[in-house]
Amino acid sequence: MSCYAAWNPSAENRRGSASGGVATMLAQAVISRGGVYFGTRWGDDMRAQVSWTDSDVEPFRGSRYVHSSFSREARQTLEEFLKAGKTVLFVGTPCLIAGLKSLRSYPNLICVDLLCHGTTDPENLAAEVKYLTKRPVTDIRFREGPRFRFSLWEGDRCLHAQDAIRSPYLWGYLSGLTLREACYRCPFATPERVGDITLGDFIGLDGNLSFVLTNTPAGEELLQSCGAVLEPHRLEERLAYRPGIAEPATPSPYRQNYLEYLKREDFPHALRHALRGYFAALPFRRAWKWIHHQAHNIKVKLCQK
Repeated sequence: MSCYAAWNPSAENRRGSASGGVATMLAQAVISRGGVYFGTRWGDDMRAQVSWTDSDVEPFRGSRYVHSSFSREARQTLEEFLKAGKTVLFVGTPCLIAGLKSLRSYPNLICVDLLCHGTTDPENLAAEVKYLTKRPVTDIRFREGPRFRFSLWEGDRCLHAQDAIRSPYLWGYLSGLTLREACYRCPFATPERVGDITLGDFIGLDGNLSFVLTNTPAGEELLQSCGAVLEPHRLEERLAYRPGIAEPATPSPYRQNYLEYLKREDFPHALRHALRGYFAALPFRRAWKWIHHQAHNIKVKLCQK
């Protein structure tokens, strides 16, 4: 097991990635050897789904904070590639990979498990999109590099955009309000990983960096060959931020209210009612943060005299 901070050496290629762009580099390395990449992308109905490519990885880039479907057809295609001897790289949540590996073992299957905060019901995301716009949506984004920002797109036109602290959907997800119930008891949120490689954000380090943990020789070999810049680190540095790797996500203190509202209302209204207290206090939180920052600057200036 080896731990790295890693990133794509091309700043241009990193711009469309959630962290350091390493997942894309791993996919491109496998495809360049004649292999196939399986990951999550948006379907025509804007539902997250497991799909595959042997050429263009662009539709698979970025984070998707919603539960993705793994259809029977996609599973059959995956098995056909493996039986034909193709090298397959599969990137997904650890629960998805654990289920995949429980069926049958293939030496030509390389799995990358993601440090997962949890997932939400796809019906909730669909209801939120419908609530926010009547226009046809062609892309949904949750990140702009390291910045959490929820945005809806119709081609190159941005229909809606809000930073995480102002976005009910994204804040509900990040604060542990709207996750699926099983995610709060996730047995895979431990340092013992199910994939050949583990990927996530390297929280605690400056910069848009990937956290990479290689768990098998096959994973180490692929990482070393993909062209990413690798900086060795101790695993304990990443374990300091526990959710997803040392413990499951914690339910939001507003969750019980949210579940009660959800019995009577649709998702967008239940979500906003549950977060009324949070959004009402938001201006005061921002003011306190500004005051604290100014006080710190004054303290620094006084110490310099």
